[in-house]
Amino acid sequence: MEISIQRRVEGRQGRPHGGTARLLGAVAVLVVIGGGVALSRTSLLRARAIEVTGHSALSRAEVVAIAGLDRHANVLWFDDEVAERRLESNAWVADAVITVSLPSTIRIAVIERMPVGVAWGWRGNMLVAGDGTSLGSPRRPTDARGLPLISLPPPRIFEGSTLSPEGAALALGAMDSDLRASVVRVSVLLDGTLEVLLRSGPRIRFGAPSDFAPKARAISQALEWAEVEGERLLSLSVVSPAAPAATLAP
Repeated sequence: MEISIQRRVEGRQGRPHGGTARLLGAVAVLVVIGGGVALSRTSLLRARAIEVTGHSALSRAEVVAIAGLDRHANVLWFDDEVAERRLESNAWVADAVITVSLPSTIRIAVIERMPVGVAWGWRGNMLVAGDGTSLGSPRRPTDARGLPLISLPPPRIFEGSTLSPEGAALALGAMDSDLRASVVRVSVLLDGTLEVLLRSGPRIRFGAPSDFAPKARAISQALEWAEVEGERLLSLSVVSPAAPAATLAP
């Protein structure tokens, strides 16, 4: 009997008690986790390949910098959603999608806004996109080449308000590429309405900056009708796009 009891005691002494076992297990988990964290921070997971597509106005270096990337970026810890928001906060970037591929590749795909006109007023010239976003002053002489001019009147000092090029930009953005290419100038008048001047064609009363797509279609249809019928339009009004009014040459 004494031998049997002694063996059981020795067997118990050879194993750690419950609290000690749990402590050793926790330590082992921490060692594994710590090793994984350390591995994730190593140079093995640095971004060695950063691919950028869709950029034109912005350079590759500008896109990478706006996204907050550099050669020390860690692919595993890189927050692609934050980087996308940074890019989309830039006026030139309409949309950004970032994908990460382990172990060392980050891909950035951007869709840029394109200027549809150059606004000229008392503050100087400014590129504007088809959604009305201001893209800032032209950075190169060629940036504004061939774009329609958006003319703004002086600020109305007494009323304390300044007319915006946004409506004119939205009007240009609603036009198809052929029609927009024929536009020389969109004037923002003192009452806020728009007037469109073509390279060869009628002066067009666009009216209030609203109903952009219907008005753009009405202009295109009226010009197409005049060409088919051999008529020359002296003036055209699309203030009411459902019932455009034209003055024909005698």
